[in-house]
Amino acid sequence: MQFHKALRAIFVLLSAIFWTNQAQAIPAFARQTGMACSACHQQHFPALNSFGRAFKQSGYTMVGAQALVEGEQLSLPVVLNAAFVGYMQYQQSNGFADGLTPVTKNTNNGQTQIPQQVSLFVGGRVGEHIGFEGEINIAGAGVETAGSTGVGLIRVKIPFVFDVGNVKAGVIPFSTNGLGVADSFEVLNTGAVAVHTFNQTSGVGTMGGMQVISAQQYLGTATAASGSAFVVSNEKFFLNLAKWGANYGDGKSGGPTSSYLRAAWTPGDLIPGFDAAIGVQLWRGYSAVAAPAGTPVTVTTGTTALTCTAPSIFITGGGCITPAVAPTGTGVVDTQATSIDAQLLGEVGGMPLTFVASYATAPANDAASVAAGTLNPNLFNQGAATRKSLNLGAELGVIPGKATLQLGIRRANSGLLVPDATGNGIAGSNATDNAIMLGATYNLALNVRTELTYTKASGDLYNGAVGSQNEPGNNKVAGDRLVTFDLAFGF
Repeated sequence: MQFHKALRAIFVLLSAIFWTNQAQAIPAFARQTGMACSACHQQHFPALNSFGRAFKQSGYTMVGAQALVEGEQLSLPVVLNAAFVGYMQYQQSNGFADGLTPVTKNTNNGQTQIPQQVSLFVGGRVGEHIGFEGEINIAGAGVETAGSTGVGLIRVKIPFVFDVGNVKAGVIPFSTNGLGVADSFEVLNTGAVAVHTFNQTSGVGTMGGMQVISAQQYLGTATAASGSAFVVSNEKFFLNLAKWGANYGDGKSGGPTSSYLRAAWTPGDLIPGFDAAIGVQLWRGYSAVAAPAGTPVTVTTGTTALTCTAPSIFITGGGCITPAVAPTGTGVVDTQATSIDAQLLGEVGGMPLTFVASYATAPANDAASVAAGTLNPNLFNQGAATRKSLNLGAELGVIPGKATLQLGIRRANSGLLVPDATGNGIAGSNATDNAIMLGATYNLALNVRTELTYTKASGDLYNGAVGSQNEPGNNKVAGDRLVTFDLAFGF
């Protein structure tokens, strides 16, 4: 019955979309360059192609047909380039209502989010060697931040980029409330940063499209982050070394005591006919996090409302954990994870193809030491075993420029204990969390896209009784199947 309701809602929404005029406007950077969105994006936004990588490596300073206001130490576009970007979403999962009344909308009884997120992006050229990107969240939680309800400036970065021989080098001060340190500078489509995945569905728990096609997103590396990145790049490689803290938002972020290294090789012609890339990411160090002790922070994930009382914090895709407490009263977490990823962009039989692969791990917590305050919990793994995931994703443009089909496969260990019949964890175990994702997209215009995604999860995490050892929002209460319909637009 619920599935029929989901189909009916999707049909109504599709009907409304196809009877509207196609939008012809273009987003912020397209205005600056005078080029269509497809010049920078692989099949559809937000995934980048080789030209999109080059534009980002320039620090957003490339200009095309747009005139400049120029003078001594001045080189500005004649207008401030901006874009209005949003998502509308319907989701249906197969979990239990968990005691919620029929009028309480959640993904189990069908949840419509209009809007799911609306943001205003501003950015582009500030000077010959200086760029800018900012995102102002107007409404909705946003795909970037599980449980975030922040409204206002949620992302900002200012690249200072210079030509040094045959490379571009510079520094990028940045801050984000939920894309992680990788958002400082990233140009691959593997999910190293969430905004460059070909499927943007955040889903319930770990059942979203992004968490199926990207190991980094499965680990929950999309967190709050502030700091500075030192970047060197050209058409063959890029290197990002950042010092950062796992915090955002009030202008009083903690010190950049965590480190991040991103290195990628982008040979382009490694495989004839394909644009190839392979890279590695390392997260290391520790960060002060959370609000002053005693401040409750409520986060809604799936059907579960979690109240984390600081210095407890919410872990993306997980729940509340209690960090070791520093003398200042803030919590301290380790930031430990490693990933390797690769992508191929090209054509098969005249149809565009995107293929991505990633593998990521985050070491386990010693629960007893965390409880005793002698060891910090890992920001990317709240479990007692190693959290790891191997992910594959593919998107084929069956109607080039119009329609695609998507596939994602995940084989993962959650780092959590396997729940027994009573919901207690089995010592020494590591619950599996596998998934398959099927998706389809249709471009109503280059900057207006519909997306239908079906995710089916399986593994130990879904077999036991509902209990504390299961991830909140990712057990029998939330179900193991999720249907999502999105309308994404930007103008």
